[in-house]
Amino acid sequence: MIEVVSRAFADVFRPAYLKYAFRQPATVIAVANLKGGCGKSTVAVNLACELAGNGDGVLLLDNDSQGTSIHWIAQGRLPIRGQAMPLERFEDGERLVRAVAAANDRYIVLDAPAHVEAATQAAGRVADLVLIPVTASGIDLVATQTVVNLMRQARVVRRSGGPACLVIPSKIDRRTDAGRQIWEQLQQFGEPIGPAVHQRTAFADAFSAGQWIGDYAPQSAAHYDISTLAVAVKRILRA
Repeated sequence: MIEVVSRAFADVFRPAYLKYAFRQPATVIAVANLKGGCGKSTVAVNLACELAGNGDGVLLLDNDSQGTSIHWIAQGRLPIRGQAMPLERFEDGERLVRAVAAANDRYIVLDAPAHVEAATQAAGRVADLVLIPVTASGIDLVATQTVVNLMRQARVVRRSGGPACLVIPSKIDRRTDAGRQIWEQLQQFGEPIGPAVHQRTAFADAFSAGQWIGDYAPQSAAHYDISTLAVAVKRILRA
């Protein structure tokens, strides 16, 4: 059987892909921020499940050694496949190449680790789109600027352009001043700002139940956040 690999991965890891033939590549979406606690896994898992809603195959690679996403998936109630693949160093990228080569999925979602700059850089260099969840806190805003800078460096390195970026206001509480002012603060990054994923207890409850929000609370406000984000993601990928 002929093995295949994504063009985005091939641009970065050229020596590793020479033995592969090309197919229509999977769309690779990375969810990344160097600051922990910003809702990366919530976004990654629920978005992946929403993308699977049309029958598209979705593979979620949990690159965070903490393993939140893979624990969620391991309960067996989600419509996606998952694999633990800690990404601690840029050199681990070849393992990502092999994972993409073995997959026949329409989308691959990466849940990138916090606090590992090399891993975030590697994710940016192989993704078609990077989602950057950021909460309404000063610490998150500083970490986000670092991630945005890494994505811009990746655009210089990659031969095919990209990655596109979408900054996601995350865990937003509009009752607070910070929650109301977050959009003005995010404009400083000069990247598109996506729809907010609000602070909602339904997300934590869905995790505890081993379900994604569309099964746990369909047509709820939390589900609306995720479905709206999926529409924005697809729009950017078509652009």
